[in-house]
Amino acid sequence: MKIRHSSSSVAGLVLIMVLAGIISIPMPSYSQSVDMQDSRYAMSTFESPFVAVAERLKPGVVFISAVREREIRIPAIFENHPFFKDMIPNEQGAPRTQRIPSSGSGFIIDAEGYIITNNHVVQGASEITVTLVDGEEIEAEVIGTDPETDLALLKIGPVPADHVVPLGDSDAIRIGDWAIAMGNPLGLDWTLTVGVISAKGRSNLNISGGGPIFQDFIQTDASINFGNSGGPLTNIRGEVIGINAALNAAADGIGFAIPINLAKDVISQLREDGHISRGYLGMMPRTLSALLREALGLDEDVDGVFVESVEAGTPAEDGGLRESDVVTEVDGLSVDNVNDFRFRIARHAPGDRMELEVLRDGRKKDLDFVLGDRNEYLNVVEGETPVETRVWMGLSVENVDDPAVRRNSDFQVDSGVVVMKVADDSPAQGVLRPGDVIVQLDQREIKDLSDWRETVSDLEDVSKAILIKYHPQGQAATRFTALKAE
Repeated sequence: MKIRHSSSSVAGLVLIMVLAGIISIPMPSYSQSVDMQDSRYAMSTFESPFVAVAERLKPGVVFISAVREREIRIPAIFENHPFFKDMIPNEQGAPRTQRIPSSGSGFIIDAEGYIITNNHVVQGASEITVTLVDGEEIEAEVIGTDPETDLALLKIGPVPADHVVPLGDSDAIRIGDWAIAMGNPLGLDWTLTVGVISAKGRSNLNISGGGPIFQDFIQTDASINFGNSGGPLTNIRGEVIGINAALNAAADGIGFAIPINLAKDVISQLREDGHISRGYLGMMPRTLSALLREALGLDEDVDGVFVESVEAGTPAEDGGLRESDVVTEVDGLSVDNVNDFRFRIARHAPGDRMELEVLRDGRKKDLDFVLGDRNEYLNVVEGETPVETRVWMGLSVENVDDPAVRRNSDFQVDSGVVVMKVADDSPAQGVLRPGDVIVQLDQREIKDLSDWRETVSDLEDVSKAILIKYHPQGQAATRFTALKAE
């Protein structure tokens, strides 16, 4: 059925828009002669409110191109094959370097030329070029990156004042507010899309390519496509409220942005120190489900997080935290969920004191902790996923039940340690791959990182080959291999 709009209904719609402040109609004085047929008057009267936002932001939104280099070995028989013509020549049989281009967006936040973008836009790049709205290309310097929030800070040098994008307050946004996304989607320069704020505080998202550990996303139906990453999400006043970060490839109209208030704290620290330092407790939090409440004999209205495990030799163990404790308060304030709990700890600096109220055997107990440095316990290498600092035979591993690992995998095993990284030119290179789950080392069971640390420590001075049992890519089948220190 077709819906027809009468002249009265159109007039009513215009009146509603005027009253709502979406459009404004200039009121001429009695002495002013107005020609209602003047097209310029008509344009100013009914001009989209998004035009001013676009014109204000466009000079400050930049196109970022990055080049990553990857070494590959080419069998001698393929040395002169056309497929490898784009690779940098090298000695016969030696690795060749393949240049892999990628692109994204960013925006300038001050006259010194600092630029905010996503970490995944520049991660591992050997060359980063920023293109301004006038086509000028400038080589960018990486000031610092934070993989755990997927943020990066670049610098290109002084820029004109009109290139600086104003920052807003993401805590002030409401569901239903206008949301305007700018960037360079699919290589199309300086594109603007419009939608609304669909939701706030989204977390535990399974993002293609791997999501950040700390998630507090703004959800919007403003179109966010590949290449928009790092660009600004703004309000109707042209103030940045978020950084475009991800899209749901399985659904239309679902995009996500990092709140600008979260980014402000990260960028400030990157600008001052070049890296991020966060407090570290050393335990595995889990959602306090209705089933767990019942099993623990807790009332239905009890909120908090369940302590799944406590890592040995960490501040959590030193402060007396135990498995199956329920954390109900952090520094005197109630804690609602796992994401809230993680952020509370991460906002503390290493060395800070923290108080937790826990329920243990149905009784309240207050515990004091001195937080460690997350970077000392986790190898948060610039531009890489956090992995365990204990590297053995070139293998960096993490608990297979770590939430960040689980979100981006379909493992069929529940215990062991997952290979996160294999160092180049190590005994493990070409033998094991990231995603393999190790369950035995030297015929000793490996259920978690504690078992891994203990076993690896015992094997430090062993020169013989070590037998390893593992699940390829975390699947049910098992295989054996062996590694020997070179």
